[in-house]
Amino acid sequence: MTRKKILTAMIKEKKSALQKAADLLANQEQSSKILRRKLLLRKYDAADVDEALNKLKKYNYLDDAEACRHQFENLYSAGKLSVNQIIGKLIQRGFDKNFIEQLIPDDVDDYEFQTAKKLLAKKFPDAGKFDRAKAWQFLLARGFDGEIISSLLSE
Repeated sequence: MTRKKILTAMIKEKKSALQKAADLLANQEQSSKILRRKLLLRKYDAADVDEALNKLKKYNYLDDAEACRHQFENLYSAGKLSVNQIIGKLIQRGFDKNFIEQLIPDDVDDYEFQTAKKLLAKKFPDAGKFDRAKAWQFLLARGFDGEIISSLLSE
C-alpha cells in the first residue's frame, strides 16, 4: 500500500463516540439530549454514547443548565422573538421546559411589549397605516399574549 492510501484509510476510520461528540460540541453548543440523538443517528453504540456523554459532563464540556442559560440569554437579548418563541426554540433544542421557565426574568412584560413594537414597526413601516386585524394576527402568530397586543395596538 502506498503512503497516500494508508493516510486516506486512517482518515476514513470511524471516530470514537467521544471524539465525534467533542467535534459536534466544538461546532455548536447543544443539549445532551440532542447530542445523544445525533450520535445514535450516526450508528454509535448506545453504551459508548452514554459513556462519552458522561465523560463530557464530568469534565464540564457538556452542561445542559449552562448551555440553556447561555442560549436563552442570547435569544432574549437579541429582542427578535417573543418569550413563547424562545421557550419553543429551546425545547426543540432538547432543554427542559421547567428549567427554561425559571430563566424568564421579571421584566418580561416590558420585553414583550418592546419586542412586539419592533416587529410591528418592521412589518408595517408606515406607522398608523396598517390593518389592526392583520397586525393582531401577525403578533399572535409570533407568540405574543393578547394583552400585550391590545395594549400595543391601542397606543
